[in-house]
Amino acid sequence: MNKMDIDMPIQTAEEEKPKGWWPTAKRWLIFAAPVVVLAGVAALFALMVATGPKPEEKTDAPHPPAVQFAVAHARPTTIAINVQGETRPRSEATLAAQVAGRVVWVSPNFVEGGAFRQGDVLARIDDADYRLAVVRARAQVAQAQEALTREEAEGELARQDWQALGRGDPPPLAVREPQLAQARAALAAAQAALSSAELDLNRASVRAPFTGRVRERRVTVGDYAAPGAPMAVMFATDTMEIRVPLTDGDLASMRIPVGFTASGANPGPAASVTAATGGRVHTWQGRLVRTEASVDARTRLVYGVVEVRDPFNARNGAPLAPGMFVSARLEGSSRETLVAAPRSALKRNEFVYVVTPENTIDVRQVRAAQTTADEVLFREGVADGERVVVSVLTSPRQGMAVTPIDRAGASTEPAQELRE
Repeated sequence: MNKMDIDMPIQTAEEEKPKGWWPTAKRWLIFAAPVVVLAGVAALFALMVATGPKPEEKTDAPHPPAVQFAVAHARPTTIAINVQGETRPRSEATLAAQVAGRVVWVSPNFVEGGAFRQGDVLARIDDADYRLAVVRARAQVAQAQEALTREEAEGELARQDWQALGRGDPPPLAVREPQLAQARAALAAAQAALSSAELDLNRASVRAPFTGRVRERRVTVGDYAAPGAPMAVMFATDTMEIRVPLTDGDLASMRIPVGFTASGANPGPAASVTAATGGRVHTWQGRLVRTEASVDARTRLVYGVVEVRDPFNARNGAPLAPGMFVSARLEGSSRETLVAAPRSALKRNEFVYVVTPENTIDVRQVRAAQTTADEVLFREGVADGERVVVSVLTSPRQGMAVTPIDRAGASTEPAQELRE
């Protein structure tokens, strides 16, 4: 290989190297092209915005929100509320023995559920010791009577002897006045002992303190009864009570204060008590006779007492027994004119939105006289013929303009002269 062959490739490589400014400009064009495109798009968008049509400004006032209303109507009615409670006897007692002894006899009615009348003998305790005590007490009375008679005679003789001496009024000791007083005291003590013995003998026969029924019997023949030991639990059947909870609104509706007690001038609201027994619904008539004079600190309720007289009478169809869960409907004593509106008109249990003649909202804070599932009654706050909002109204405020719609769906547009 000669020198010429070696030098030829070197020259060719040098000739292939780029020369001049073109390569650098080419690179700058590659990087600048996207920027130029973006700038052109932005300029075109700005031109379109500047030359495009302008949006028309809306000058009309916003349309008032539509609300559905109902017309309130006044009508004569009697306030009534429904409450629930558990029955309990007005009188319930634990029968206990007053003397000690073995039970030798019990009445056939002395069983759970047995009926008795006041004064009936329910059980007898062995009274042999008490009869002997009566005999001894009578003997002591006879001895004391004899001693008193003797002292009275001796005192009279002493008085006559003193008068025969002519010495004036005799001293008490001379006419045996202290001995006479002692004899009288001894007779009184003997008579008291006799009365006590007779009382113990009478108490050996355990009698019913009132007319009622036996709830629980605790002794039978052969058991030993100690003084004060319970023999039975019994309750009276003349009156049954129902303790019912009353809210402050209930008291206001019935116009009954805390601590109310029925009297001749105000016998209390009538109560219709119902309960299902034996597969049938039975009704008893009673009255709310009193309310407790305190408010329950936990529930903020006041408890009232409904009385049902003669609950075991056959005309009731079924007895109103203790422990039954019943419903009671309390009715006011007189009819009054109240304004009725749909239940949905009462908002948050204390507000009513009234649509004024100018079709604006009048927000009123009211107190319902009675509330049921369908309607609400007012004594004040809503007048007869006023329109009350029954639909949902978001963020209501006093004087807010609305478009009223009655229940038939017809719109009542605000008058033009009023809106203007």
